[in-house]
Amino acid sequence: MALEQIQEVLIAMIVMIPLLRKHVDEEKLAGLMQSIQQVGLLYPPRLTRHGDKYLPADGYHRILAMMKLGHKSIPAIIEEKPLSEGEMLHKGLIANNQRVENTPVEKAEGIHRLMEVTGWNASTVAEKLGLSNATVSRLLALLQLPEEIRERVHRGEIPASTAYGLVRAKDGETQAALASQAASGQITRDAVAGTVRSQNGGDKNGSQGRTSRVCCKLGSGNSVTVCGASLDLEDFIAALEEVLAKARKARSQGIEVTTLAKMFRDQARA
Repeated sequence: MALEQIQEVLIAMIVMIPLLRKHVDEEKLAGLMQSIQQVGLLYPPRLTRHGDKYLPADGYHRILAMMKLGHKSIPAIIEEKPLSEGEMLHKGLIANNQRVENTPVEKAEGIHRLMEVTGWNASTVAEKLGLSNATVSRLLALLQLPEEIRERVHRGEIPASTAYGLVRAKDGETQAALASQAASGQITRDAVAGTVRSQNGGDKNGSQGRTSRVCCKLGSGNSVTVCGASLDLEDFIAALEEVLAKARKARSQGIEVTTLAKMFRDQARA
């Protein structure tokens, strides 16, 4: 017998506790409401039973949008088997990772909580979520930043790729100064990484293990090139994952590759 099914659920029966989100994205919510008004709800949220009510395991914004539009009920995927907090976090992180909806800080906090409630280590979490060990390590590193800087990363003022470098700053004063420069666009990710390396005594191996350009010829006949002031393997992986995340988000929004390429060019000029 299937453990889940789609059925119409009264919204009043759903306890609206956000699983992963720090706050409601009002811009996204408005877009969802407009989309639902035009074409209806295309992807039902996922609910788990909680006594005689339900908890949102995935689709918090969709439920909220339907509620604000005045709908009294919503089609939803029901998991008849009650889920533990760890199982809900696991499913929610996978779903949101595939859609690239959560901010890096929200993902980091979700992963940290998942490790707490399941007892999994970082390597196991990476395997369960389909992420690389390096990705999980970098996300968890964000939680080492002071709350003020984490909030700026969460709001998108500081790119996550830049924030990873801030974690390695030798002291809070340097960290805060670099964070302010990064948020105002005065310093790039590579410049942050270079400054931190310099202040920490530089790369003990000098230029060994680093390059300014990596060109990958793929079996499909295509190629991918990543350039930077001083790239190591972690920088290379981070760059590829950042591009992949943005490409997946563009695909979910119906953006063509030519438009995405223009967006990258505009970002480079900014």
